[in-house]
Amino acid sequence: MTMTSEHDEIFSAYVFVELPDEEESVLAGRLILESRRSVFFYGKSYLNRPDAFAFDPINLPLVNTPQIFAGQNHIPAVLLDAGPDNWGKRLMYTLHKRTPRNAVEELLATRGAGVGALSFSLSRTRPKSTPEFESLKHLLALDKGISDLLESNLLTPEVVRLFEPGSSMGGARPKSVVQDETGALWIAKFNRPEDLFDQAAAEQMCYLMMRDCGIYACQTRLIRAGGRHVLLVRRFDQTAAGRRIHFISAHALMYQPRVRVDEVPVQYAYPRLASLIDQIGDRAEQDKTELFRRMVFNILVGNSDDHLRNHGLLKNISDHHYRLTPAYDVVPQPGQFQLQAIGVGQKGRESSLENALSASQHFGLSTTQAESIIKDIAKVTRQWRDYAEQAELSEADCRVLREVLEVDRAVR
Repeated sequence: MTMTSEHDEIFSAYVFVELPDEEESVLAGRLILESRRSVFFYGKSYLNRPDAFAFDPINLPLVNTPQIFAGQNHIPAVLLDAGPDNWGKRLMYTLHKRTPRNAVEELLATRGAGVGALSFSLSRTRPKSTPEFESLKHLLALDKGISDLLESNLLTPEVVRLFEPGSSMGGARPKSVVQDETGALWIAKFNRPEDLFDQAAAEQMCYLMMRDCGIYACQTRLIRAGGRHVLLVRRFDQTAAGRRIHFISAHALMYQPRVRVDEVPVQYAYPRLASLIDQIGDRAEQDKTELFRRMVFNILVGNSDDHLRNHGLLKNISDHHYRLTPAYDVVPQPGQFQLQAIGVGQKGRESSLENALSASQHFGLSTTQAESIIKDIAKVTRQWRDYAEQAELSEADCRVLREVLEVDRAVR
């Protein structure tokens, strides 16, 4: 084991992966952070395994030579997928006695609680133990703790213990990870005091609509804690038996250190993700149609926060192919609905059905098929007020959301 004092900055970590037929995580490689780059290499014992797989089949192939990465963060993007999100980083800087000083230290601080099957350690013999997650019954304490953290950064020891395990899963919204009576993990997503509308209920409304649109979406529950809504989203990176599944975000798959400004809507776009699904998916036709549905839905509900980290794929348990994760982090964005976060079609990021239709061939769809999908989804989203009622959105919330949910985006 590498020994460090509490004042030494850490620049390297061993990378472990959970494999389907192994009880314990397996040492798979090592990451070393240097001043202007990082170096990653797979371990010899891992490379010799028949069940070894590349963490990123596009950008981190399974080879026996060191792989060098420069550019933003200097870290392979698929490894950062397993690290903290913006909310997790805020917790780290608030709760930890020793705050992480670089990306490697952030990865180590997640303690295996991040999305997917990867974990990190200073030891080459074992990863850090994954924390035990609190039960759903502690949500009331969690909800009060969120307010304390947002308003004053003053936390009780109990709230610190509750937050610590949930510091590294998806998005910038306040959240923690909790465990239900069956052992399944859920992300508990909270509203902020300054939110313009009930974000938890609005997201639940979108999940209800997505399911009726035939979109494969996360399992969710809307509950109340401390008199306020909390959205529970089932973690999709676990099997029913609690085994972790390897995850890779679209951001990692598409990552490039340098992209010309005029190429961004093409390089970072739904059609390009569809082409990557062709390369690494085993049900490409089905998943590309699914991706088109999600793109159209995001346009119709004004979810302009559909950036690349909000799309991802899970590795199959039985082989090295990938499939889309359930849809997640879908919320209307009032005031920001004219452009999507990534490219859509011939008109770049424009949030219009005409633009979506222009890209139909990239998803393996004829114009007629694409028009039929658009019609079916629009039929559901036009009834958004019915779904808002099911999600317990107030009339005041609906007035805020109406400006984005009733915009005319018809094909012209």
